[in-house]
Amino acid sequence: AVPEISVGYDTKVWEDAPDGTVDEADSWMIGLTWKDIVQADDRIGVAFTQPLKATSMAGGGDTNEVSDPLLWEVYYSWKVNDSMTVTPAIFGGNDSFQADDDTTGVVVTTAFKF
Repeated sequence: AVPEISVGYDTKVWEDAPDGTVDEADSWMIGLTWKDIVQADDRIGVAFTQPLKATSMAGGGDTNEVSDPLLWEVYYSWKVNDSMTVTPAIFGGNDSFQADDDTTGVVVTTAFKF
């Protein structure tokens, strides 16, 4: 089973940023999705991303003090019938909002189409 692969890279530059603040940042993501693994029309996926992270400080500040955030998600989506899809997921990450801040959670999404 060969997955679909999604890859992304983003960069942001702030013009005229005050000294000591971030003036450049970047982020990346990679996602893998497998279709029709357990039953027809289902999807299993996993994704990893590093949200925007400072790569340059205005005035020459040190970006080594900035944490390395990493977020991840694993999900399974299946069509219960022609009108309803259920998607449970587990997600987590480290240093996502501030250094030494770990996050883990579970979510279930149900979509109805009429």
